[in-house]
Amino acid sequence: MNRNETMIASKSLRSLLSAFVAASLLTGTSARVGVASELDNRVDGLVSDGYTVEVDECLVRFAKEIQVPALATGRVDQVMVQKNDFVETGSPLARLDDRALLIRRRTAQLRVTSAREQSSDEVEIKYAEVALAEAQAELDNSRSIQNDVRGAIPLTQMRRMRLAVERGELEVTQAKKRKLRAELEVQLREADLSEIDDAIGHLHTDSPIDGIVLEITRAAGEWIETGETIAQIGKIDRLHVHALVRGDKLSPTQCRDLPVSVHWTDPSNGKNHSLRGHVLSVDPQTLPGGRFRVHAEIKNTRSSGSASDQHQSWLLTPGTPVSMKLYVPASDPRSDTRQREEVSQSQIRLGR
Repeated sequence: MNRNETMIASKSLRSLLSAFVAASLLTGTSARVGVASELDNRVDGLVSDGYTVEVDECLVRFAKEIQVPALATGRVDQVMVQKNDFVETGSPLARLDDRALLIRRRTAQLRVTSAREQSSDEVEIKYAEVALAEAQAELDNSRSIQNDVRGAIPLTQMRRMRLAVERGELEVTQAKKRKLRAELEVQLREADLSEIDDAIGHLHTDSPIDGIVLEITRAAGEWIETGETIAQIGKIDRLHVHALVRGDKLSPTQCRDLPVSVHWTDPSNGKNHSLRGHVLSVDPQTLPGGRFRVHAEIKNTRSSGSASDQHQSWLLTPGTPVSMKLYVPASDPRSDTRQREEVSQSQIRLGR
């Protein structure tokens, strides 16, 4: 093959490579920036078209770290968890000494029981009502006799019988008032019992969120004051991913509210995993190398591992090495612009 034939063949090969690269970019075969592939659509389910930007420099952190305070002052009687344990909302973390309050509660419970028995006792009211009925019957009988035989019953005796009826009516009213006071006493005793129960509840510290125990500040036997931190919990059902994005791939204004997904491989079994989320915020400051920080929130899920293995109860944990994809929808005019830029840059690299 002579020199001219070699040049012609080289030029033809260069043209074919250029066409291949352009077609690849338009069909989504770029490794880092390209049209959303069929695999992205099937696995991520986030966009039906458009392009994706994949970022490897990612850091997974807790979405929130909560300082759990002690709600009462006292001696720590028991700590139920250890550092790095997974806990659910409402899980007990620690308990202060509650023996004195339990004794008070027993006494208050007995008083409530006694007050309820008194409030439910209607013997006194029935007794007063029977005495009233007897006095009324005697008065009615005496009036009947007095009407038949005028002067048969002395007026003083009639007056005493009328007073007996009035006294009976007053005793019935008094008995009903005592029953009402007994019912009010039940409510007061129950309020005292509720107050003691509330105080006992303050001695029990529970986790306010699903998360991981990051720190326990007190051991059994130590003293703690109200408001002091007894444990620190990291929120695990939502995670934040902080990533560095190259400015030549996306601009900060392009990243806002974009859907994202994170991908990683479990080193223990080689399985690939992915989770979805969205961009929360973008740092306005540009870092050296034209990069900027993107902050995304990922919805974590429970793994399919054994429920008895607490450390397998959540799919993703902070610190896991992940890569993140940002998805630009096809409806966004940035997609076509990005594709044209990629085709142009590829042609320049191939010397066209």
